[in-house]
Amino acid sequence: MDYLKTDEEQGEALKRWLAQNGLGLVVAIGVGVGSVLGYQQWQQHQINQQSDAAGRYQELIELSAINFADPETASDYERLLTVADGLRQSHAGSNYAALGAGIVAAQAVERGDFDLAVSQLTYAETELELPELKIMTSLRLARLELELGEGDSALSRVQSLSTEFFQGSRSELEGDILVALDQPLKAREAYLKAQASLTEAGLNTAVVDLKLSALPEGS
Repeated sequence: MDYLKTDEEQGEALKRWLAQNGLGLVVAIGVGVGSVLGYQQWQQHQINQQSDAAGRYQELIELSAINFADPETASDYERLLTVADGLRQSHAGSNYAALGAGIVAAQAVERGDFDLAVSQLTYAETELELPELKIMTSLRLARLELELGEGDSALSRVQSLSTEFFQGSRSELEGDILVALDQPLKAREAYLKAQASLTEAGLNTAVVDLKLSALPEGS
């Protein structure tokens, strides 16, 4: 099951954030901080914190390549949960911890642990401050709600989101939900919006095109 993984539109935003906030991040030093810890000491502390968070997150990414639907990956799954918990404990409130929760959610779905997936995504949605990442997580949570048969809740969540980011992903998911709720006319409207947004952004519309063609005639 891959419906918690980023699509092309959201994936590009995530790549941009990682490029800007990875190990090469230039740490900005506040004027008053130097008098408390000393410029160099505080700077090194921030670099160490950033390095540790990025390292733990990287391990989660590597672990996510494992097929956790395989019962024989129990030890790897436990390692995934341990690393994510350590990231959350050591870097509470950070984007790395919240994004790590998103990785755990995707793997929890493969494992069939849907309650854990929901709780991880809910945590991430609450903790993330950057609008792009927050909306990306909300879309994943809505997708999971849809897969769990909670279409009305998923639709309400999607329609409450700002249209500033991921308009293509948002509209496509809205269309999927409306199809599940047996509202093909509204679904077509949503898919057409997604198609237009993705085209404007220079992204592939093949999946949306297929969804449109699969709608009943006259809808």
